[in-house]
Amino acid sequence: MPDIQIPEPTEIVVCKVVKILDYGVFVELLEYPGVQGFVHISQVASSWIKNIRNFVKENQVRVAQVVNIDYKKEQIDLSFNKVNPTTQRLKIEEYKQTKRSQKLLELVAREKKVPLEEVLAAIEKPLLEKYDSLYEAFQAMLVEGDAAATGVDKKWLPALMEVVEKNIETPIRTVKGVLTVSSPRPEGALEIKNALVQAKNAKREAGVGMLYLGSGKWMVKVSSTDYKQAERVLREVAGDVSTLMAKAKGEAAFEKME
Repeated sequence: MPDIQIPEPTEIVVCKVVKILDYGVFVELLEYPGVQGFVHISQVASSWIKNIRNFVKENQVRVAQVVNIDYKKEQIDLSFNKVNPTTQRLKIEEYKQTKRSQKLLELVAREKKVPLEEVLAAIEKPLLEKYDSLYEAFQAMLVEGDAAATGVDKKWLPALMEVVEKNIETPIRTVKGVLTVSSPRPEGALEIKNALVQAKNAKREAGVGMLYLGSGKWMVKVSSTDYKQAERVLREVAGDVSTLMAKAKGEAAFEKME
């Protein structure tokens, strides 16, 4: 075990069920080639288990947490119980993005007719010094161009940009906030509606959506490929509504949602 890479205790890992026994399951750790782990039946599900096969299937991909590593026995104990549905969904999505990103580098290697190891050293290594993942780096390149490929030699950029533009979707950033709008005037309802419509339909660099929440509260949602731009537009919309309501002798308060 010391000669191969293994996960750390408490680490969240993606695994595939390879063997099911009455007392637990053996799994392959997909992010650690050649490494297997074991999930005891008590860690397969939080409820009582009569038939373990009702809870796991062979070749099923699951997310688990490392609960113990016995280096002498070369055994890694895992738990499905300790991973909630949200964490499982996010981890699997992250794993898929990583695999997809690696496939794109393989495409670059074939395009340039060089060994994959050379591409990893020239592209993956410098990008991961700035970004948390290759997928994040590729999304940044879609928005900012090859300037986002910090540390990557220019000779690789044409092939890399072509692969990224063909295979990665432009990331959409969304920010939200709540507008509380009121007016004491008889025509206040109409004035509130006009203020919201005018603010929403103003020419913006990002898409604006509104949803009535009740009790004079409106959710405002702004989507853009640029997070800072989305935040700025959100503030502009809130400011426009406040200004319009002040002119109509009404009030508008805004609170950003985190």
